[in-house]
Amino acid sequence: MKLSATFLLLLAGLLRPALTQIIPPGSPGFVHGKSSAAVTFDNSSLLIDNNRVMLFSGEFHFWRIPSPQLWSDVLQKMKAAGFNGVSVYVHWGMTEGKQGHLDWNFHRSVTAFLQVAKRVGILVVMRPGPYINAETTGGGFPGWLSNIQGLARSNAQDYTNAWQSYMTQVAQAIAPFQYPAGPVIGVQVENEFTTGTNFAPYMVTLESVLRNNGINKVPLTYNDFNAAGRYASGQGVVDLWGFDSYPNGFTCSSPQFAGVSTGYAGNRNQYVPNGPLYFPEFQGGSFDPYGGSGYDACYTLTNNEFANVFYKNNYANHATLQSLYMTFGGTNWGNLATTNVYTSYDYGAPIREDRTLSTKYTEIKLQANFLHATQAYLTANIMGSSSDGQTYATNNQVWTTNLRNSDQTNFYVARQTSATNLNPVTFSLRVSTTAGALTIPQFGGTITLAGRESKIIVTNYVFGQSKLRYSTAEVMTWTTIDNTDIIVLYALAGQNTETVIETSATSVQLTQGNGAISSRVTGGTVVLTGNPNGVSVAQFGRTKVFIMDKATAGTFWSPRQSPTTFDLTNRQPATLIGGPYLVRNATIAGSTLNVVGDISSSGTLSVVAPAAVNTVTFNGAKLTGTKNAAGVWSGALTKPAIAATIPSLKTATWRCSDSLPEVANSFDDSKWVTATKTTTLREQKPTAGKLVLFGDEYGFHQGNLIYRGHFTGHATGVTLTMQGGAFFGYSAFLNGKFLGSSTGSSSDQATNTWNFPATNTGDNVLTIVNDNMGLDEDFSPTDSYKNPRGVRGYQLLGGGDFSSWKIQGNLGGESWVDEVRGPLNEGGLWFERVGAHLPGYDDSKWTANCSPLTGITAAGIRAYRTTFNLNIPATADVPISVHFTRTPSSNYRSVLYVNGWQFGRFVSNLGPQTVYPIPEGILNHRGSNTLVVTIWSLDAAGAKIAALDIAASVMISSTKEVVATVNSPGFAQLR
Repeated sequence: MKLSATFLLLLAGLLRPALTQIIPPGSPGFVHGKSSAAVTFDNSSLLIDNNRVMLFSGEFHFWRIPSPQLWSDVLQKMKAAGFNGVSVYVHWGMTEGKQGHLDWNFHRSVTAFLQVAKRVGILVVMRPGPYINAETTGGGFPGWLSNIQGLARSNAQDYTNAWQSYMTQVAQAIAPFQYPAGPVIGVQVENEFTTGTNFAPYMVTLESVLRNNGINKVPLTYNDFNAAGRYASGQGVVDLWGFDSYPNGFTCSSPQFAGVSTGYAGNRNQYVPNGPLYFPEFQGGSFDPYGGSGYDACYTLTNNEFANVFYKNNYANHATLQSLYMTFGGTNWGNLATTNVYTSYDYGAPIREDRTLSTKYTEIKLQANFLHATQAYLTANIMGSSSDGQTYATNNQVWTTNLRNSDQTNFYVARQTSATNLNPVTFSLRVSTTAGALTIPQFGGTITLAGRESKIIVTNYVFGQSKLRYSTAEVMTWTTIDNTDIIVLYALAGQNTETVIETSATSVQLTQGNGAISSRVTGGTVVLTGNPNGVSVAQFGRTKVFIMDKATAGTFWSPRQSPTTFDLTNRQPATLIGGPYLVRNATIAGSTLNVVGDISSSGTLSVVAPAAVNTVTFNGAKLTGTKNAAGVWSGALTKPAIAATIPSLKTATWRCSDSLPEVANSFDDSKWVTATKTTTLREQKPTAGKLVLFGDEYGFHQGNLIYRGHFTGHATGVTLTMQGGAFFGYSAFLNGKFLGSSTGSSSDQATNTWNFPATNTGDNVLTIVNDNMGLDEDFSPTDSYKNPRGVRGYQLLGGGDFSSWKIQGNLGGESWVDEVRGPLNEGGLWFERVGAHLPGYDDSKWTANCSPLTGITAAGIRAYRTTFNLNIPATADVPISVHFTRTPSSNYRSVLYVNGWQFGRFVSNLGPQTVYPIPEGILNHRGSNTLVVTIWSLDAAGAKIAALDIAASVMISSTKEVVATVNSPGFAQLR
């Protein structure tokens, strides 16, 4: 049985819990034979300029948010959470919509993105493919590629000829940005690719093209789709090998936690013992199909608890390079989606589709801050774990791994043995310290793990000139300010904590807190015990300890003041800042601390800074505040009023027009493409009929396809086999009369027989409108992306045959007219072809006083058009979405355009998506906006949208880059 790419992807996700592990090649300091390279690695970690670096990265596809001024906002939010790297696919299909015509401008610009990343100061691993998967149409392949004969992702000559220009140019675009001139520290070769005699030569060819076009200062990397060692050795070997892991799979409808793998480190040792443990993709969320549960369910599947357990398990295996897929998902705007996903690519990611921050983001921030502050982790070794029969914990329901550095810093990563257990467990822990072996806590109580919680408990932890003997609370970060060592510890509210710090001090001052923490001095140590609640501060000698409940700790930020553009080493924060929704950066100038960030609500700003700081500004405004005995400055942080009124579509003035005039016999299709092909190079052949009617064969690769089949005589019906990808639909009409529809299922193909009413004596026209849900991916190199779209087979019943077939898709096909929005934005519906979705279109002859809330009363397609104004301050971040109310029993589909950009495909009977975020820049926040929505009723009774409106998800006072409307052409320029 031939398996689809979608099925294989799902299968890989389900198998990954058992398969996932990792490793990279190269001797210490080796990068493609250049021992003097700035970017190197050994079996412990990445080294940049000979400094050990924890690569804490996240996936972000800049082309999934075509408002480039928002790229900096996403990257700044990543960096603020402690991400020091970003992983980026490049989309070949968006760049080369017509073979030989590459366009690297606008939202497709690799150069523009890398300039933003350089300015923000975040490292980049580029992943140009040419195949990327990514739940995007064709897996990133251009539609025209489906017409070649050779096997894609092989050394077939026509495939090689096809990708040469793209890979050459993308390498040349990346090369000037290799570290240290720019942020790029790695370039990935291909993506989750198989191996063997038929495929390794292809990898070798790709590598040579990258190297020959300037990628010679950074490692070539690879992401194995499981821990099988592909390209870790032998032909096609890369410099830095890693593998992907999605332990919870992609079943958002059943958000149950999977088992936690304990073998990652073993896989590293097996395949590349001289390289670090590298996860090029570790699960940051999940995709969701039509008919799925929605991305909020995907978030539940991979929420902050998932991040707490599974990411810390990575650290238990000593992962020192990790990239979370996705960290910001974005949107499958303009027909970007492959067949198994819908418009949203939110992915349940830490930064949601509307760029708001989630509780998972906060959990990740706590982890990243700890790892960047803890140099000892990077060279630690695994000393033992519960899998070795070690009994670190006194409760067998607790699984523990011990890592130890040569300086005797210990890391005990403890989690519940069952990741599905929602009940708390308590235990004591046997640990190694400078005072010998201890069972902690020593002074009463136990350690608690909540359901789906993991802790990293440290011993012999050096911070500055101070040493934490142990703490049952976790470390967020540490720094040294004014010759005082400061450490921040946290635990869930109500959990017992015990902290022991070695000191020569004879007394302790508890200078902040509400009595939640008590102290004693004993045996050359300070002992702090209690249940964290808010912020408690203990001071003794040159040491200051902050103990917080986890929720409070999550409100703190630790911006680093880097002396260079890139924050590469594990430098300590110069300040700690609590309270704001976001801190983008903070700088000290003399006695003034200048904080730049965003405010979601009024509250208190708390600052830990050098004593010389006596003035605090937030976004340039001086704040009034005081310092307490702990040296913590506090002042009121007031959210400015945001004067932003969101108009309602319920009272909007709409005009409408029929958008399926092609059903009429009198419609003139003389300028349409005439189908003439009788053969195809692809393996997928027509099932019936003389002509090949696949849309891709005629240059139409996305959106709706319209067919008009002409015949004479008195045929009694037609049998059609239609293909549009999973969840597609189609409708058929004869001489303007509705025959019927296929309304969509998980099948990518439908065969129906439609009986004809009385036919004409002369020309009869069968009109078919087919929904193209995107080209299949090619996860396994089987050319599944070539699966046809459109009419797969046809046969008239009762005698005769069609005299001609006419085909129409997007205006211009591969010679599309809109170079800004690009080759994928438009489909083949009438309103798209005439440009009614574009600003400036004259709709004065359209029917007035109609509404999508009233809808249509017959099968067919109608377009509705309205305009509205916004006046949102440039200093506000107000993400706005279009909201549909879904009627599952109504078989209709809608396409949504905003200012000429296609930002939504809504399927009422399948769902689940009903909310469509429109990025600022696409949506004009300070001016006029044009909105077009269609109703395609697949039922004879017609359809209407139950409710349709626009709304803001949040209103934040923001310092993000001021976003201008993307300069894109309107009707006058394009039609």
